[in-house]
Amino acid sequence: MLVLRLGERREAASTSGLARALGVTDSTVTAMVQKLARLRLMARPQPREITLTAKGEQLARQLIRRHRLIETYLHEYLGYSWDEVHEEAERLEHAVSERFVEIISEKLGNPITDPHGDPIPDRKGHVANRKLVRLSDASAGTKGRVARVVDRQPDLLVYLSELGLTLGALVQVLTVPAHDNVIHLRLRSGTVTIGREAAREIFLET
Repeated sequence: MLVLRLGERREAASTSGLARALGVTDSTVTAMVQKLARLRLMARPQPREITLTAKGEQLARQLIRRHRLIETYLHEYLGYSWDEVHEEAERLEHAVSERFVEIISEKLGNPITDPHGDPIPDRKGHVANRKLVRLSDASAGTKGRVARVVDRQPDLLVYLSELGLTLGALVQVLTVPAHDNVIHLRLRSGTVTIGREAAREIFLET
């Protein structure tokens, strides 16, 4: 599932990258990849590149659908904030049935995105096609709405909430200093400055 999520963020999956994300050693990831390759779920077209096979991608999309629907239900019906839903969904996703997940989907109106703006695959694994711009790549003058925020750092989500950079927020890039690691933005509430690393986690719909 992590390989597919990295692909969604336009990041290549590598042994070291997966190890950092999972908090394990490179050798542990190598063993996992070898096992999944024997099951025809993963492949290594290049020595440092890890990809999913068609079968592996289909399974990953099913797992992502389950996880993101649970996140959305927790947020919409149980009052969880967007920085709380990921860990709770990870606990629940292995305990609920497929029927339960599909009932959640119907209850929510079959949403296409979760509380972070991440796409929710439909039952066939298809996702809505959106053209988003990473905030860190946007040039001065770019205007758009926050459409997606990577959810891997709960403390970052809390920080962005405090700044007003939540889903749907209107944003205008004011300046992108060439020799500075920050980006200056205008929101409805005023101007804010954000670090480029944090801006990499935000995607705009322009």
